[in-house]
Parts: sequence; C-alpha cells; structure tokens
Amino acid sequence: MRPATMYAADVAVIGLGAIGSMAAWRLAVRGHGVHGYERFGVGHDRGAFSGQTRRFSVQSQREPRLTALALHALDLWRGLESATGRSLLHLAGGLILGPCDAPALVAAHASARAAGLDHELLDSSELKERFPQHLIRATDAGVIDPKAGFLRPELSVVTAARRAEELGAVIFDHTRVLGLEPDADGVVVRTESGSRRYAHVVVAPGARARDVLPAMRTAVLPRRLVQAWYVPDDIDRYREEVFPVFERVGDVNAYGFPTLDGATIKIGIYTTGHPIVYDTDNTPLTVGGELLSRFRETVAVYFPGLHADPVTTTVGVEGYTTDGHPLLGPLPEASRVILACGFSGAGFKFAPAIGDVVADLVIDGRTARDVGFLAPDRPLADWPPDALTPA
Repeated sequence: MRPATMYAADVAVIGLGAIGSMAAWRLAVRGHGVHGYERFGVGHDRGAFSGQTRRFSVQSQREPRLTALALHALDLWRGLESATGRSLLHLAGGLILGPCDAPALVAAHASARAAGLDHELLDSSELKERFPQHLIRATDAGVIDPKAGFLRPELSVVTAARRAEELGAVIFDHTRVLGLEPDADGVVVRTESGSRRYAHVVVAPGARARDVLPAMRTAVLPRRLVQAWYVPDDIDRYREEVFPVFERVGDVNAYGFPTLDGATIKIGIYTTGHPIVYDTDNTPLTVGGELLSRFRETVAVYFPGLHADPVTTTVGVEGYTTDGHPLLGPLPEASRVILACGFSGAGFKFAPAIGDVVADLVIDGRTARDVGFLAPDRPLADWPPDALTPA
C-alpha cells in the first residue's frame, strides 16, 4: 500500500499582494490550512497594489464577462469590511471619458447596458458643465458608473492577510521562494530557509512570477508602474463630491482620484511602452526627466487646474501578458499548481473574486465562474524578442 502523503498544510500561497492575500483569506474562510509566503513585508511598497488608491468599477472597457466578476468582487469587498470592521471600498461614482468613438468608452457603455446597470451617458456639453476640471473637446463623451469608486490597497492587503491569520493561516513574510517542485501527489516549495510540501500551491507573486516559475519568463513581463501626485489650484474642486474617480481613454490614457489628504490628487498616465524591468530585485525607484516631461505635457493640457509638475511620485512593478488578461487556472503541466498572475494593471478591483475562484479550483478542481477565457493554456501572442532580452 502506498503511504499517505504528508503535507505542511493543504495549500501554499506564493505572494501576498492583492491576489495572494485574498486567496489566502478565501481559502481560510473555507477551512483550508494555508501557508502564505511573502518575499517582502505584507503591504509593501514595491508591488502593483501600492499607491494609496485603486479604482473600482463594475463596467468593463474590454471584456463583458468581467462585469459579473466585478459584481461578485463587490459583494466580497463588503464581506471583508463586515468581518473586520475596516472601511476599504468607497463608492461615490466614477467617470469614463474620451472621444465618443473610443473603443474602451463604447465597450464600457455596452457592458452597462448588457448587464442592466445604472449608468449615465453624457455628451461633451454635459461633461463640460459637470466636470470642468477636465479638458473637454467637442467630440468627447462620458459614461457615469454609480457603482464605481476607490479602494485603499495597502490597507486591503494587510486586512485580508490578517483575517486569513485569524482564521488559521500561517504567514512567512520576508521569505523568498526559490522554486517549486510539483509531482503527482503534491508540490514542494523551496525557500531560502528550507522546503515544505503541500497538496496545492497558488502562484500569485505579481510581476515576480518569473522568479518563481521559469515558464513565466516569456508569459508575464514585468513593467514599471509610475504614479504621481499633483497640487490643484483650488482643492475644493477636487473633492470626492465633485471630482469622481475617472479614467480617460482613447487618444490620451490617464486615470485619477479625488483628494484624500486635502492637498493633492493622484493622476496616473499611461505612456507608450511602460519601462520593462529585467531585475525585480533592483527596480529603479526614481523617475527620469524624459518621462516626467511627458507627464507634465499631458497634465498641463488635459488637467488645466493642476500644477503640472508632480510633487510626489512612486514606483512599483506590474506583470503584463500580451493580451492584457491574467493567467488564472492550473498550470498545464502541473495541475496542483494554480496560477493567478499577469493582471496587466487591471486586477486589484477583482482581487477577492479572483481569490474565491482560486479557492474553487483548489478545493473542487473547477469553478462555476465564467473564467475559462483566462486559462493559462489559451493561445497567447509572443512578446517581441527585444521585450525579453535586456538591451
């Protein structure tokens, strides 16, 4: 008779950022033994989740099937708040604006209609009247999402991890995972301080997935995330009641949030080709003059009420796939390894729902959620060679 396999715990979660902390929480809620591994401290400032705020919206700008996942996430965010007594999600409405024929704007409006969501469609004159903080052109339009707002990411990550611990999870922070060794009966997790064996392993280290699994080196590309804070001429025009969370799409891509500190607001600007990070241990934390100049030019034109030079910047690292969708599901060659990475700058709002899907896959081997289009074995375009090789 074959001896029973001995496990350190039912499941290990590698990476306790947005996705990993939520996966640990959802697995612990269901009574699973969880070990969580975090390379840095829980709630650290080097991940894709850092930066004080993350946008939440149930409208989808690219994939209609994500709306259902966002609605499920909304319920779980409220559940985590109820369980911990912490305020994490602030819904005060949100705005998507840009050229009226911008694909992302058209898709957001279509997703709201298809899902029967409350929303408003605004023309350029209505946008000018209600949101004079933005440059509005004659061809611009906007969609209001009442179920939009912002999340507090660092607080959310720490809260989910602590809740998982309260439910029995064990966290090994400041512990670097060196590799995984899967076989038919389980997965060995190798760390700098030793090895442990688990029935399943969830891989959720964000842009650092390639450091854990060699197969991810050509699947998840780390890019530098730069966020900046600006001083308004009149801070009262940028409070939550009159300046909602927004995303500008089309020919200019930017996002931003109302003031939290009564002095500054955060604006993020997408630039062509986010800087690639080849060494995630030594990511440059300063922002070069060329990038700052591009930021300054955009802010000066499209946000005329702001001092165009940022007063604060932060740098993190995000993991991107070639189609912009995450890898979510069992590793094709090792079904006991569940991937949850490559969220391409758009994962935080879904995090508790993704954690729930991960728990389904670990416990039942399947999920009722419509996430098959995110399977890791789907066809993906290759990165160009110069995106994989340091210059």
